[in-house]
Amino acid sequence: MIAPAEASANLSRFDGVRYTHRSEEAKTLDQLFSKSRSEGFGAEVQRRIMIGTYVLSSGYYDAYYLKAQKVRKLIKNDFDEAYKKVDAILTPSTPSSAFKIGEKKDDPVSMYLNDIFTVPVNLAGLPAMSIPAGHDANGYPLGLQIIGKAFDEQGILNISYAIEDKINFKNKITDWWIK
Repeated sequence: MIAPAEASANLSRFDGVRYTHRSEEAKTLDQLFSKSRSEGFGAEVQRRIMIGTYVLSSGYYDAYYLKAQKVRKLIKNDFDEAYKKVDAILTPSTPSSAFKIGEKKDDPVSMYLNDIFTVPVNLAGLPAMSIPAGHDANGYPLGLQIIGKAFDEQGILNISYAIEDKINFKNKITDWWIK
C-alpha cells in the first residue's frame, strides 16, 4: 500500500509542465496533464499510480495507508533487531530470473510480485544493492541483493565488490531479453 501511495504522490509533479515528458498533442492544460502522463508513463507505472491514488483517497486513507504505516514501523524494527547480530543481509533480488521485455506486461500481479524482495528494504529506508550472481538453467540472469544498515552505503559497496570479485561473474552477452 505504501509504495504505490508514495509513487502516486511523488509522480503527481510529473505533469509535462516543468518535469518529464510533455505531450505535443495537448491543446488545454487538462489535456497537457493527462496526455503527458499517459504518454510518459508505461502501463505498469500507471497501474501502480492508480492503486496509490485509490489508497490515498478519502475514506481509504485511514483504512489502508495509516495501517500500512504501522506495518512499515514493524518492518523497520525487525531489520533493526537483525542488525544487532549481522552486518548485512543477502537475499535474492527477485523471486525468479530476469524475463523478456514485455513478457509479463499483461500480468500485473506477477510484475508486482517480482519486486517483493526489494519492498521491505525500501519501506525500512535501508540501502541495498543488486549484483549479478549467475544464470538460471535457461541462461537468464539472477541477482543477489545486499542489504545494509541505515546510512551504511559504503558497507554494501564494499561487500558487493568483495562478492563480485569472489563470484567472478561473467555476463553472457546475448539478447536474452528479447528472444
